[in-house]
Amino acid sequence: MVEAQRRCSPRRASHHGLGMDPLVTRALGSRIRAVADWMVDAPRATTALSLLRAVIGVVSAALYIRQYAGRSTFFGPDGVYGLEGIRDYTAGIGTWSLYAASDSAVFFEVVFHIGLAVALLVTLGVGGRPVLAAHYVLLWSLYMANPAFMDGGDALAASAVLFLLLTRCYSAFTIVKGRRNREAGPFASVLNNTGLLLLVTQVTVVYLMAGLYKVQGELWQDGTALYYILNVPEFFLPGITPLLVQSDWLMVIGAYVTVLTSVFFPVLVFFRAGRPVAVTAMLIFHLAIAVLMGLTSFALVMAAFDLLFVNAHVVGLQRRARSLWDGAAARISARLQREGHSAESA
Repeated sequence: MVEAQRRCSPRRASHHGLGMDPLVTRALGSRIRAVADWMVDAPRATTALSLLRAVIGVVSAALYIRQYAGRSTFFGPDGVYGLEGIRDYTAGIGTWSLYAASDSAVFFEVVFHIGLAVALLVTLGVGGRPVLAAHYVLLWSLYMANPAFMDGGDALAASAVLFLLLTRCYSAFTIVKGRRNREAGPFASVLNNTGLLLLVTQVTVVYLMAGLYKVQGELWQDGTALYYILNVPEFFLPGITPLLVQSDWLMVIGAYVTVLTSVFFPVLVFFRAGRPVAVTAMLIFHLAIAVLMGLTSFALVMAAFDLLFVNAHVVGLQRRARSLWDGAAARISARLQREGHSAESA
């Protein structure tokens, strides 16, 4: 009997070595089912996705409006790049631009003004996916007509539009009534959640790579990077920058905190409890970028990306904002009615 057991035991050991432990199998199956349910049950973070869409619309419309007076000079067929310059640039990097299609000034004006109108429609939440797709084509064309106007936020915004096309990013922050009440089936839920995962992965990788890149820099290692950045003439803010850069300890702490928050952002957002901490830190960071460096569009886009991780907080803020707006509108309406009655009585 003992000898038989000994002869059988290697087979059992071999079987268990090749197979998978039942507990591991059940745990893995449970996790897979949880992920599948998360993907199928309902569209996730639709309010935060809608905010991202609106912010991209605002930033894009601001670009059109800011450069409106000099549009022909900066983007036109006879401008600083010129038609041949636009064609050479787009061909050189293997991309395209509608502004490279014709040397007609009328064609340029039509495309530019359509782009402005579409950007406003995206901001207001009008037109759905067809308008959003058109916005991508027109915005990318504008960037390629003069890439000198692009920054990190612009490139991120352009790629984000492609992922937003998968999502229900018109569920909130729109002037079109009735979109919030539309139910989504499993297919729409999977598309939305796939787009969401692509967006959060994108911003997480951006933060991680930026942090690791800074870690390798000597100026970031010795804590002097912010000092030199803030003294760049384009970023210099009279009255404020001198007060900041004269404090050595503030510059060093700020540099180290910037690196640490970028590197550990992917770790913190992986856990539910860490997301508000990570997002708050990055919002403060982007606020500083907007104020001290003037990179407002970049800061707004990145802040909207960050809020994808805390959709519940975005929903709460939206509700409070709507309540304040409705209250203010009601008070103004009541006041106008009282003034109307007083005028009639007089």
